[in-house]
Order: sequence, then C-alpha cells, then structure tokens
Amino acid sequence: MGYRNNKFYCDSTSSSRNQNNDVPVFRYSDILLMKAEAILRGATPTQGQTALSLVNQLRAVRTTSPAWTSVTLDDLYKERCREMAWECWHRNDMIRFGKYEGTWGFKTDAQTFHRLMPIPASAIILNPKLKQNPGYN
Repeated sequence: MGYRNNKFYCDSTSSSRNQNNDVPVFRYSDILLMKAEAILRGATPTQGQTALSLVNQLRAVRTTSPAWTSVTLDDLYKERCREMAWECWHRNDMIRFGKYEGTWGFKTDAQTFHRLMPIPASAIILNPKLKQNPGYN
C-alpha cells in the first residue's frame, strides 16, 4: 500500500536481480545545495559563485522552477526537501537546520536526545565498554 517511488526506475530489461541501473549516492544537485548552505552559513564564496547563483543553477534545470531573487537558510531547507525527496537525507537536514525537535505528522516528542540513535543491546553485549547513548538507559 502507498505510493511507489519512481525517482529511480527498475531496469525492465534485466531478467535477474542484477539490475543495470545505479542509484546515486551523491548527486551534483546535492553538492550544489551543500555549497550554497556553506556559503549562507559563513563560508567564503569561490569561483564567483554565491548561494543564490548555486540554487538558481539547480532550479534552471527544471522547467517549472523560476529563478529566485534571494535565498535564506529556510528557503534552502525547503529546496533540499524537494530536490532530495526519497533519498534518505531529510532526517539529517532536519537536525542540521534545527527542525527535528518540532512537531510534524504524528511526532510530538521534542526531546533532543532522539537526534542520536540508541546503540543496540546486542552490540553492548559484544562490547561491554560501549556506553548507551544518553536518554536510552
């Protein structure tokens, strides 16, 4: 049930599980957005690129996205949400942009210790020197 992610299609010509289509780990659009974020957070622009020019370079590829005249960190966060959908970066982005502790969907818990995952009990049994992350005792 639910929606199917058609961002990266299956290889319909393959007769085995060895698909002839790669799923990218890092995309050029992600690199552009990372650089734009770094500039917005205080890094020195290089090669004449600004955060605005980098975001507009990405938006120019899409025919439905008009160029922006200004960009803020919140705008950049929303652009990452659109561009990186289904690519498992959203949780990291929410933490980095300070949105993770907010309420959304069914989530109402705002405890900051949830930024870290608990260490599995099986790992602690194998290595007793591991200490459980705070909040999960």
